[in-house]
Amino acid sequence: MNILLLLLTLFSVKASSYSNFIGHGYTSCLNCHFNPFGGGPLNDYGRVVAATAIGSTLLVSKPVDEEKLAYMSGFLFRKPKQNWLRTQLNYRGFRVVRNPGSTENEEAKWINMQADARAVLKFGENDKFITVLNFGYAPLPTSVPEGTESSEWRSREHYVGYRFTPKFGLYAGLMDKVFGIKVIEHIAFSRVSPQVTQNDQTHGVTAHYIGESWEMGAQGFVGNLTQDEDLRMKGGSFTFEKTTFGIHRLGASIKSSENEYLKLLAYSVHARLNLKEGSAILTELGQTNKKPENTTDATTERFGLLQTYLRPWRGTYFLANIEYFNRDINQDDYTVRWGPGLQYFMGQRIELRFDLYNTRSFALKSSTRDSWMYLLQTHIWF
Repeated sequence: MNILLLLLTLFSVKASSYSNFIGHGYTSCLNCHFNPFGGGPLNDYGRVVAATAIGSTLLVSKPVDEEKLAYMSGFLFRKPKQNWLRTQLNYRGFRVVRNPGSTENEEAKWINMQADARAVLKFGENDKFITVLNFGYAPLPTSVPEGTESSEWRSREHYVGYRFTPKFGLYAGLMDKVFGIKVIEHIAFSRVSPQVTQNDQTHGVTAHYIGESWEMGAQGFVGNLTQDEDLRMKGGSFTFEKTTFGIHRLGASIKSSENEYLKLLAYSVHARLNLKEGSAILTELGQTNKKPENTTDATTERFGLLQTYLRPWRGTYFLANIEYFNRDINQDDYTVRWGPGLQYFMGQRIELRFDLYNTRSFALKSSTRDSWMYLLQTHIWF
C-alpha cells in the first residue's frame, strides 16, 4: 500500500469533531455542534468550551479571565451582536514525511488540506431551525487523472434542520453519513472500510433522537448528487448509543448501500470511555461485506480500532493508536497500524498535532518492510 498516496487522498480532520471529548463529560455531539452527530460548525456553547476548557492558556495574560475568553470565542474575537447568523473560517495544513531518516526513500510534502468558509442561519428558541452552509477547498483524490475537469473548491456540506422538540430533530441535505465513531483520523480503517470518510458525504434525510441515557440516529440517503448517477451509493444507516455508569457510551451501527457496481453492508460496535480529567479511550470493532454486482463473489473486511487520549494538563493530549485490518476474513493476511501522537491546543483557535505511524503487513506467503511516517499538522479557525 502506498501510504503517502492514501494520506493525500484521505487525511483531513473537521474542526473540533473530536469523539474523545467524552473525557470532558460530553456524551453527545449536540452539546457543541449544530450537527447532532458532530463535525462542521460549532455552536456558541461549543466555542465557549473550546476557549475555556480545551485551549491552553499559554498565550493568555495571567491571571486567566475565563469570562473574557468566553466573550472572545466568537467570530472576530467578540460576542456576536445578533442571534440569527454565525460564521466561521477554518484552515488546516500538514507536512507528511514518509520513510523518515532514509537517505534514498524519504518523501516530504506540505499539504493544504482544508480551507473552509462556513455560515449558519438559525432561528427560533434554542436554535430550533438552522441552515448550514460549508464551502471550501478539498484536494482532488490522487486517483483522479491529470487533466480531469474537476474543481478543488466545492460544498463540503449544506443542509437544513428542524428540532421539533429538544429531543427530536430532522435534517435534510448534504451531510456526513451516520455510522460508528467519527474519529479524527480519516485514514482509519474503521472509516475507510465502511466508506464514511470526509469525502463520503451524501444527500439525504437524517433523524436524531436523544433520551435521558441514550441517543439514536437514522439516515436515508441517495448518494452525492454531484457524482454521476451510476456511482451514487444509495441506502440507509442507523446508529445507537447508550450511556452506562453515567459517563461512558456503548454503541452499535449498521449501514447498507449500493450503486450499479457494488453492494455494501457494514456493521460495528463501539465504546467511548471517560477516564475523567479530559482523558478517554475510544474503541470500535466491525465488518464490511462488499459484493460486486453481476457476480456471486463477495468479501468481508474486518476492522478494529483502539485509541487512548491522556490529558496531563489543559490543552495537551497524548495519544496512542492501534488499528487492525483484514481485507478478507477468509484469508490469514492482515495489517496492523500503530503509533503515538501529541495534540496541543495552543489557544482557543490554534491546534498543533504530531503523529507517528508504523504500518506492518502480516502474510503467510510474502513479507514486506514496515512503513514509517510522521505528520506535523497545523489547524487555525476563526
